[in-house]
Amino acid sequence: MERITFITRNGKRILLEDFTWLKPGGEFYQTLAAAKRMIHAEPEQSVLALFDATGATFDQEVVNAVKDFTISNKPYVKAAAVVGITGLLKIALLAVKTFSGRDFRTFDTREEALEWLVAQ
Repeated sequence: MERITFITRNGKRILLEDFTWLKPGGEFYQTLAAAKRMIHAEPEQSVLALFDATGATFDQEVVNAVKDFTISNKPYVKAAAVVGITGLLKIALLAVKTFSGRDFRTFDTREEALEWLVAQ
């Protein structure tokens, strides 16, 4: 799936999870499933992940799916960054963080997120 791919930045392998402009529905859930498969195929505590939600829309069902996704990936993810979360979605993201017990950073741009990830 083109939306889920590993990229290399400064010699570091980063999983780009591109959810840009997705709306609740089939493609959103297919993209989550593809990301989960790729993450679970990696060694534990090895994945550097960038979740880009720029322009995406979320409803309660999507937020719940993202919570489950985040929890299931916890053993595999070394560091995670999120881009594109604005407004009320910041509250939903805080709920996902709290519920999943995961720590991830939010950034305004992919560039900022990538710089932070390669430093991890």
